[in-house]
Amino acid sequence: MRSKILMRKIIQWIDTLNNRASYPDVEIVVEGARDIEALRGIGIRGKFTLASLLLREIKNEGYERVNDKTFIILTDFDKEGISLYKKLKRTITELGGRIDDFPRKQYASLKFPPLIEELESFTRRRVENWDYLRIQ
Repeated sequence: MRSKILMRKIIQWIDTLNNRASYPDVEIVVEGARDIEALRGIGIRGKFTLASLLLREIKNEGYERVNDKTFIILTDFDKEGISLYKKLKRTITELGGRIDDFPRKQYASLKFPPLIEELESFTRRRVENWDYLRIQ
């Protein structure tokens, strides 16, 4: 029974994130390539941006890089990831960008793994027939 509840929560989170990330001015910001692979592996679609690249682009382009855009920051929930999240949020909002915190807050409340790159394996271990269910 717990598996079905978890499955519904995961699918709801994925659907919410995909809906929010479906607009052309929205970017999902992550720490590394493995984070992108894990998110895509469970069905997340959207424009992904690496945090380090975004910070470099902001340094070079200034407010033009983030102004009137929305960012969903999905850095890890460890000390380094939280620090990076705070830096990104502060920098982006100061330059006129928007932060959509709902997917991040929902992720934390669902007690998913603290490292984003572990989400796909976490899901596959706990939800039987995950690939089949996502096709439905």
